[in-house]
Amino acid sequence: MKKLIISLLCFGGLLFGGVINPQSSHAAAYSLKVFPKVLRHTCYHYDGHGRYDQITFGYKHYRMHNFYEKWDVYNGKIHYRNLKATRISHHPNWTFATPVYYHRMHWTNIYGWNQSAGDGDYYGVKIRRYHGHRVRVMSEAGGADIWTDSHYYATRKVAKALGNKHFPGVLYYPKI
Repeated sequence: MKKLIISLLCFGGLLFGGVINPQSSHAAAYSLKVFPKVLRHTCYHYDGHGRYDQITFGYKHYRMHNFYEKWDVYNGKIHYRNLKATRISHHPNWTFATPVYYHRMHWTNIYGWNQSAGDGDYYGVKIRRYHGHRVRVMSEAGGADIWTDSHYYATRKVAKALGNKHFPGVLYYPKI
């Protein structure tokens, strides 16, 4: 139910995002050719029900393995795209990514190649503190104001221990 509400919020943000917070306010001037080194790892998110979502970023490829009513796997490949082009070739399985700096954090915004609306998915890595320890946290966000919806960690053990921990200074999806 919570994921359904979050999905509806995302969809509403996609529809009205241009009115509330235009994408152009944090849009990049260029497309990336490869994923940033800071993302090139495998990270895990514990959903609280015994399941671990997994994201692996490589040089040009990424793989998401997550559970939403059933297990789903998505493999993507990043391609460079001229952001000023008026005509775009049709490639339904390609993606492109842009760098974004927002909420005092560097994000990689991933879009579908032919995506005509929406903000895409944002991924950013930051070292955070938890009980005096430094923890590498990859955040996943979306929506018009880049709301964080989950955090991923380097190991399953850390993912289970931290679960859906909220960190100070992070903008999360609004509570309903």
